Amino acid sequence: MNGWRAALRIAWREARKSAGRSALVIALIAVPVAALSFTAIVHDSTSPTPDEDAARRMGAAQALVSWPYRGPVIQEPTRDFAIPTTNAEGQEPSEDRLRALLPGTELVPVDRGGANIRTAAGVGRAGVRMLDLTNPLTHGMITVLEGRAAANATEITLSRKAMDRTGAALGGTLTTEDGRTFTVVGVIEEPDRLDNTTLVALPGTFERTDRSWLVTTPLSWSKVKELNKVGIAALSRAVLNDLPPASERYPEFPGSNELTADVLVLVAGLAVLEMSLLSGSALAVGARRRKRDLALVAAVGGSPAHVRRIVLADGVVMGTLAALGGVVLGVLAAVAGRPLIEWLLAERFAAQRFFPSALAALALLAIVTGVLAALVPAWISSRQDVVTALAGRRGITRSRRRWLVLGLALVAAGVAVGVFSAIQMRFTGILAALVLTEVGLVLCTPSLLGLLARAGRWLPVALRIALRDASRNRTAAAPAISAVMAAVIGAVAVSVMLTSQSQQEAGQVAGSMGDVTVYRLDDLTKSSTAPIPPSVATAIRNAMPVAETHEIKLLSCDGGPCFAHVRPPADRECPYTLDVLHRDPTEAEQQSALADDRCAGVGRTHRYFGTYTTANGFLAVATPEAVQSLLHLDSGDAAAAQAALREGRIVVNDPDLVSGDQVLLATGTQATTTPAPGFAAPQRHPAPLAVMTEETARSLGYDVTTFTMYATTTRMPTEAEQEALTAALGGEYEVNVDRPTESDVQQALTVLGLVAGIITLAAAALATGLAAADGRRDLTTLAAVGATPTLRKLLSLSQAGVIAGIGGFLGTAAGAGSALALLAALNVGYAGLWPQPEPNPLTVPWPTIAISLLVVPAAAMLGAALFTRSRLPIERRE
Repeated sequence: MNGWRAALRIAWREARKSAGRSALVIALIAVPVAALSFTAIVHDSTSPTPDEDAARRMGAAQALVSWPYRGPVIQEPTRDFAIPTTNAEGQEPSEDRLRALLPGTELVPVDRGGANIRTAAGVGRAGVRMLDLTNPLTHGMITVLEGRAAANATEITLSRKAMDRTGAALGGTLTTEDGRTFTVVGVIEEPDRLDNTTLVALPGTFERTDRSWLVTTPLSWSKVKELNKVGIAALSRAVLNDLPPASERYPEFPGSNELTADVLVLVAGLAVLEMSLLSGSALAVGARRRKRDLALVAAVGGSPAHVRRIVLADGVVMGTLAALGGVVLGVLAAVAGRPLIEWLLAERFAAQRFFPSALAALALLAIVTGVLAALVPAWISSRQDVVTALAGRRGITRSRRRWLVLGLALVAAGVAVGVFSAIQMRFTGILAALVLTEVGLVLCTPSLLGLLARAGRWLPVALRIALRDASRNRTAAAPAISAVMAAVIGAVAVSVMLTSQSQQEAGQVAGSMGDVTVYRLDDLTKSSTAPIPPSVATAIRNAMPVAETHEIKLLSCDGGPCFAHVRPPADRECPYTLDVLHRDPTEAEQQSALADDRCAGVGRTHRYFGTYTTANGFLAVATPEAVQSLLHLDSGDAAAAQAALREGRIVVNDPDLVSGDQVLLATGTQATTTPAPGFAAPQRHPAPLAVMTEETARSLGYDVTTFTMYATTTRMPTEAEQEALTAALGGEYEVNVDRPTESDVQQALTVLGLVAGIITLAAAALATGLAAADGRRDLTTLAAVGATPTLRKLLSLSQAGVIAGIGGFLGTAAGAGSALALLAALNVGYAGLWPQPEPNPLTVPWPTIAISLLVVPAAAMLGAALFTRSRLPIERRE
């Protein structure tokens, strides 16, 4: 114990003596601790308890109920959304019948709807919530920030977004498109939808699209299931606080996603790995700086155990200080950054919580990590040559081949384990593979430095010296490179995940993001042969960044619009679809479908022309000139498709739909088919789309009806441009723009990406700062032999570029590989689901790659150039 006390005293004295270097080492360990603490606090604060969740969704009531269907329904315990199980017709939904089913309860109506409102740019669409905010049962659902709640049908309250869009002020007025005027009496917000354009008024103020009721009677899960039998959906406070077991839920709902816990374990493991690499790199550089002091200990009789104990004590002291500093910094960042996080997530914190158990675990983990990370530097320091260290000569100037072989073996083993684990959906195996791969890369780094140094003879003087110095001083350069690599891994991995999700969503859209569709409202409910006036196309071109405009029509069936599609030939059609079975497939049929190649991709929904979603495909009636934009064809393929349309053929974007120059045109709920001449465009698109001309439709015996005016754009239209077009067209038309939707997962990944980016830049700066401190004597030697200040600055800049550049390259490779492995594992998991979800695209975000490979080194080099002094004091070399 006395030995440890002395070692800790030496470590503490050294930390105080070299305050600047110690601060850099502590910061390098504290940055990931702070980031993890920040993430833990944000997660805890944004994860509502059952009571907090209930308050947002049902206020102070015991349940929120709706009656959407007349027959039996099924639902999940945590949602008020229900699905009908039969077409049976039961009781007519009414408030009186609901009171009879729930005797003695108080019913408070909560209505939803929509309205077109006059905005600063024209006319926009706003969501409408109609409830009495003065009723105590509604408290918590909507927050009144300023003013008061509406007291009559001429008053209204607005969200911040609605006020910004309309320019209305508190006490001012809001005008709807049809000329109704309301007095703005309050500013409100929905705690979980801060970015919504929302109007809140009393029930009956606007036309409602659906109605729910707040009830004061507690509802158990068994009572909820009783209500389901008559078509009522209920979200109960009691059920949220005590969720029923899987055996009591409806089997049609699979329950929670089992992959979630595995993914969290993988993310946590990667975070710990990154912390370990950063702390290990920091302590290795610190031990390298103290090489002479440790050699003195050995020279006066200290044993290798004493040296190891001193270096391990460094890990304890630095880890403890970094743990305390990181946790405090994370707490302060979470509190100070709360407005920014709420803005990014468009959601208020459920409460400001600090997750004390997680913070204590992170602090302990930082200390343990500091000690473990000091093991390798302690072992190396205890084995160093005392005479060499006291003389100030270089230590390891060449890498032993066995370390390179071991590193390559670990990388190969990591790749093999990762591939096997991804196929088997074993996330712990993926984590182990990443650990093996990254440790292997760390072991290969010294040899890589030697290889680069030999290849640097053709480089400028400063860069050549920097490479040679890194190669000759590998015990200092390799840990710094590993620190940058560890930081870059996280940023690149998150970016790959975000890019994949974005491309997955884009693949579900038949058109392109930014496409504009304008609908004449009456055409969606009844058949109309009147074309959309040319003035609509003119208005679109005047208001939007338009490339092309085309009118799209539909087939007319039974006097109304008919959403038709093209079925595959009988020998290529999946036998388990609704078109074939006229019912949902059984579980056994679903398993058969998974093994049938004809069923690949069946059941995946796609969005067409902004509003219509289907899993069967879509048939559009248009002119030949529109086919290039609709099917995303190049000019050569477009000419052939246009010629086919003029010949009376139906053009499809999936060659499997054509057999013998024929396609099967399907219409009606029972998918009645009609053979027709067909032509397959060579460029396949994930969303099946077919195009025919109006003349072809009439030759097949179909009438056509007006559907939409479709426009492609050169960029994403702004919200102001959309509102200006809505105002120009008047209340007869509805304007839609295909915009990417942001899921909760994407929002969380965005925050993680921001944190990872900050860690990357901080780690690069700190690691290069430590390396620069270690090489300060070399700069003074250059000054002593007559090197100019410019050369010394270029050398510092080159040293930072070497460290950040190599670390960025290795981190980019490891980060992209880890994310792609995870996406591949998720895709394998989808293979057992029916219908199979759209697989995650395995894509590489080249802009992020460019940032990791170019911007991070450039930032490190700029920092080195700014903070390297032109004149340095001459240091004495003992």
